[in-house]
Amino acid sequence: MQAHLLDWLLALMVSLYPLAALLRVRWSVAIGMGGLALALALGSATLQWLTDLAPGRWFSPHPASPVVALIVTFIGFLVLRFSRNYLAGEPRLGVFQRRVLWLLGGVALVVTTNHALMLLAGWVGISLALHSLLLFYPERPRAQLAAHKKFLLARLAELSLGVALLLLYLHHGSPWLDELFSADGMLSLQQGVAIVLIAIAALIKCAQLPVHGWLVQVVEAPTPVSALLHAGVINLGGYLLILAAPLLAASLAAQWLVLVVAGLTVVVASLAMSLQTSVKERLAWSTSAQMGLMLLECALGLHALALLHLAAHSCYKAHGFLAAADNMNKVLAQKLAGPPRWRYRLLPALALSVGLWLLGVTPAALALLALTLVMVGPLGGLLIAVAYLVQKTLFETLLPAPFAPGWSETLWVAAIALLLFAGFVAQAEPKRVRFRHWLHAGLFLDHWATRLTLAVWPAPIEKLALLSAAKRNKESWS
Repeated sequence: MQAHLLDWLLALMVSLYPLAALLRVRWSVAIGMGGLALALALGSATLQWLTDLAPGRWFSPHPASPVVALIVTFIGFLVLRFSRNYLAGEPRLGVFQRRVLWLLGGVALVVTTNHALMLLAGWVGISLALHSLLLFYPERPRAQLAAHKKFLLARLAELSLGVALLLLYLHHGSPWLDELFSADGMLSLQQGVAIVLIAIAALIKCAQLPVHGWLVQVVEAPTPVSALLHAGVINLGGYLLILAAPLLAASLAAQWLVLVVAGLTVVVASLAMSLQTSVKERLAWSTSAQMGLMLLECALGLHALALLHLAAHSCYKAHGFLAAADNMNKVLAQKLAGPPRWRYRLLPALALSVGLWLLGVTPAALALLALTLVMVGPLGGLLIAVAYLVQKTLFETLLPAPFAPGWSETLWVAAIALLLFAGFVAQAEPKRVRFRHWLHAGLFLDHWATRLTLAVWPAPIEKLALLSAAKRNKESWS
């Protein structure tokens, strides 16, 4: 009876969002249904954590699923509440509400389903809903360009994921994800190709270099859209790699693909972030870097840390976008005060962190303790370190490490850390104007990606913007 109740809770949670969109309910009702979805997610997670119950065959038995479902419903509820006031007076407010609800419904389906076709359907639904939100102000050519690039990249990610699921289905003869993502010993050719394709889909979904440009240009959409990205949209690639952890652990090719691309993204995006003058673009570059770090943790076998990173970053960055106006005043005050002193004391802490990592002495905990002690002082650093250790222990009970990183992977991470520090030191030099110019533009990687995108699929951006603006005006009067 309890297992049957758990299935009903999950099914109702997933169906609330599209139901509210179809009924075209008032904002107060939509917010109430979002709050109910959050309560259902909390109830189902509590049942799974405090009992030995597992959901039915159609719902994901993976321990990461209830955690991500809670994040999605929590941020979705906050975005719905924020949007009603933020977009007050917007003639197409109802259109925005329905698009947000469709997106949340797609994410809820992806993070709860255990069926391959449902996962793929939800993945496609998220991309289409996000595309419509990116074009909420269609008269802006930059928004049209971002949506154009995102549309092509989304189709590539969906194709990679679809082929991967098909290969795994042919190997296992089963559509259930817990069976498709299982691995015993060495992988077959089908499994090896599938996990590489899954890694490619995850890298595209998480806006890793050089396909990151649309994420920076998403600022052309309303601010709640940027916050909504962190409700299981931009970080969905990390969740996918956590699900496919047994396959990833057995594939060096997939591990190194993620290590190289995500590692370089961490370096370039972090350096570019520090030079941005727009608060929202700064947050967007930070998101790309943080997603790279999360994928890096997945490739190193630190899936509990990756899940903790996903949860903490989602809440922090969603708040950062929703409070962007207030953050702008803080950033201006920081610029007037000059760079913080902890930057000049970061080298010994970074050296200590790398040394502890190489020695294998609980690297994550001790490295964080060393960094936080230098950055925020002994008391603040100790509190942060204790909070981190408690949360990390809780998440490790949910997700034991499937494999440990080898020496080559560890050395690569150390090289990334040193390269990042060298970049910060170089850009601080007054004479490095050209270097800072290149870093500000992200090494111009997005410019080349845009040219390639328009060469593959030319689009008259300004003409599309005018046609879409006319359609928007028609929607406003109808």
